[in-house]
Amino acid sequence: MALIHDFGEIYAGDFIPHDRIEPNQKYQLEKQSVLQVLSKLNHGAEWIALWEEYEKGESTESQFVRQIDRLEMLLQASVYEHQGLANLSEFFTSTNQVFATSPLKSILNALEELRANLELHKP
Repeated sequence: MALIHDFGEIYAGDFIPHDRIEPNQKYQLEKQSVLQVLSKLNHGAEWIALWEEYEKGESTESQFVRQIDRLEMLLQASVYEHQGLANLSEFFTSTNQVFATSPLKSILNALEELRANLELHKP
């Protein structure tokens, strides 16, 4: 599931919070991409079912993978901010609503504290 959840972005693209795309439109575009790629494979239906499970976010596994995916996005945004490439506050805001476990919330808090300290020390 962790390996195939991004297959929807192959043809649809990688949407970010700033894109403000409707969830159903994003789902349809990504589903077309997934079907285009995975339906050609042996056992493709099984891979598509895993992607659907991730999208529904109902199973414990899909919820875990979704949170880890957001953590990776957050870490990447943090690196970009440290490099001075952009202010990516919206990534931190959107991630704050997703993390359900204390360890992930602790990581988010530590990154936000680091951001605040960097802001204080800017010339």
